[in-house]
Amino acid sequence: MIQLLKNLQWSLNTTRKVDFLAPLLLRAYLIPVFWVAANNKWNPFNPESSLQSTIDWFANPDWGLGLPFPELMAYMAWGAEYFGAILLLLGLAVRWVSIPLMITMLVAAFSVHWKNGWQAI
Repeated sequence: MIQLLKNLQWSLNTTRKVDFLAPLLLRAYLIPVFWVAANNKWNPFNPESSLQSTIDWFANPDWGLGLPFPELMAYMAWGAEYFGAILLLLGLAVRWVSIPLMITMLVAAFSVHWKNGWQAI
């Protein structure tokens, strides 16, 4: 019985060598999701792109979301997604950048995707 437990412990210890794979794959999946979402709001490398359409959509209660402080929220959502994707790619401050990304995704889930579907852009 003790030998069986030792073998089990040894096999569990050997799996620790690949503990980094799950978080790495999750980051690799989320990087393009946040990058595309940020660039749909505003692409700073495109002079014709503007955050104004996102601000208008956040503000308008008739055909948009009717959110309070739409300019602030648009810049915060864009910044969280844009810089969050970059930091996730570099692996820097991943836990810290996950907090604003979680908040952004919760607001998006409840204000947009819940009533318009999960594929709504």
